[in-house]
Amino acid sequence: MRRIRRNLLAAGALLSLATLSDSSDAAERWVDRPMTLHRLVFAGDAGLGVGHVRVPAPGNSITGLGLNLEGALGVTERLELGFRTGIRFGNDGRGTGADSYGRTLWTETYGTSGDDVANPELRIRWVAYSGSITEVGLDGRVFLPIEQGTNFGMMFGVPFAFHVTDILRIDTGVYLPIVFSAPTFNGLSIPGYFWFQTSEKLWLGPMAQLSFLGAGSGDHDASLKVGFGLGYQVASSVDLKTMILFPAVNDGFVRDFGAGFGVQFRIGE
Repeated sequence: MRRIRRNLLAAGALLSLATLSDSSDAAERWVDRPMTLHRLVFAGDAGLGVGHVRVPAPGNSITGLGLNLEGALGVTERLELGFRTGIRFGNDGRGTGADSYGRTLWTETYGTSGDDVANPELRIRWVAYSGSITEVGLDGRVFLPIEQGTNFGMMFGVPFAFHVTDILRIDTGVYLPIVFSAPTFNGLSIPGYFWFQTSEKLWLGPMAQLSFLGAGSGDHDASLKVGFGLGYQVASSVDLKTMILFPAVNDGFVRDFGAGFGVQFRIGE
């Protein structure tokens, strides 16, 4: 009897220790996570995107598939390096840029064209200020022109994260993309993501992006992109993410939209 009791006590202690260890190793809730990965944590993202483009004429509607692939590393608690590319499947995947819809919970994609493999994007993000409510960062990206007929590009951004309440986080900022084509493509973009933490593992909310983009120094076209995103932490270091996006709701001629489903895994967390 004593041996059984000791074994039960030992098993209970081991179970409690494992539970505590798992809780301490788990990532923060989405609304509590910092703007960059923690030091020496690697994150890999893969997302399947479905893009649909329709114009008001018979037979002019296409639906394509694409794959988004990303990797990022937290160099320090405030510095993160990242890489992104995409793969399009068939003519419809290329024509819709479907890989961008697999870039779940993110709306800023520039410097790509219509080849099978998207131009690689290299990025660096540094958190310049981190307070109890507000984070301010500096974001730099370069677009490498491996797609036919494309040009070198870059983007500079100042992202903000507002941890407003225990259940609400707002991600926004100002981004300035530029691609050295002829004439030069440039503009300004202001995204806004409003995330509500409905449980310890589930978050969701509306997404929007107001942009002024064009070529040369003339008038730039205003565009409004809207969508909705959802994420769920299925394990301590694994998130599932999905979104639906309407990239040109103010365009009365071309009606396009897309959806994406992605997974992120983290190593070293």
